[in-house]
Amino acid sequence: MLAIQAERLNFSSIKNRTEYPDFLDIQIKSFQDFFQLETKSEERGSEGLYNTFMENFPITDTRNQFVLEFLDYFIDPPRYTIE
Repeated sequence: MLAIQAERLNFSSIKNRTEYPDFLDIQIKSFQDFFQLETKSEERGSEGLYNTFMENFPITDTRNQFVLEFLDYFIDPPRYTIE
């Protein structure tokens, strides 16, 4: 009985190399868009962390006696630098 050998494909050498996007820049941009750190509080759009707070507030207790409302958020700058 003769065995038929299948043709092997070689994937070890890529002829057309594509440019990868800057993955760090994508994460930094996503972080900035989510927290809107460079935006004044009165100019923040309804997106990111602000939108998350707006969707979940106001919070009331089971007896409707107390209401917790969201006004604004502020994120302190980092205490330590990378160095």
